[in-house]
Amino acid sequence: MGTWLQSAAPTFAEMAAVAGFDFIIMDEEHGAGELQHAVDMMRAAACTDTTMVIRVPSDNPVYLRRLVEAGCDALLVPMVESAEQARAIVEAVRFPPRGKRGNAWDAARASSFGLYPRYYEEADDNLLIIVQIETKAGVENAREIAGVEGVDVIFIGPTDLSGSIGFPNQTGAPEVDREIRRAMAAAREAGKPLATVPRVGRSSSELFDEGFSMIASGSELFYRLGIIQMMKEWREYQGKEATLAAPGASSYGR
Repeated sequence: MGTWLQSAAPTFAEMAAVAGFDFIIMDEEHGAGELQHAVDMMRAAACTDTTMVIRVPSDNPVYLRRLVEAGCDALLVPMVESAEQARAIVEAVRFPPRGKRGNAWDAARASSFGLYPRYYEEADDNLLIIVQIETKAGVENAREIAGVEGVDVIFIGPTDLSGSIGFPNQTGAPEVDREIRRAMAAAREAGKPLATVPRVGRSSSELFDEGFSMIASGSELFYRLGIIQMMKEWREYQGKEATLAAPGASSYGR
């Protein structure tokens, strides 16, 4: 069981880690964080057994390598649509002869700056590579993607998938469920674990019962629910309508 972090705030990472989540996903695709933020988040979670997963903005091999050098234990790569793309992701973060990762292992944070002598021999096998299937093309090629050696987990993204097949934000639609089940079957055929998020009609517990191994649910944005409730109560006390201005409707400083 895991959760998302959209912000680049190490305090939220530490809070989620000490709460006992198995993993945390720092979202750099839609969130605000960059490389140094990822390092800070990893340090915050390092006091626990929680695994920090970094969802990268894209499959850019240079950035993937930089994150691995920085000590990332798990990568989540969005919008994977072909076996060739999946293979390139794996090669980017593995040392030769299995990949194309540059060798500066003894200078990297990942090896405790050279103080962990077995790092080079163990690095490839200690990195979790998760790829997201979340488009129609990805589902069509799911069997080949899941079959790529080095791809460890198949993460099904229902929201983008729903838009890709013409049912945007309708993650509970039968058409979306059908495509999800196609991707699930392909991953199972390849013997790869499945990950996803809760969707309309499917809670975390139901998804675990269906055979998913990783569920990422909620985020620190739940903080906004508390804020909204506090402001609602305050506005009601003042006898005013409980409304919050959307960004852009007025300046943040007003």
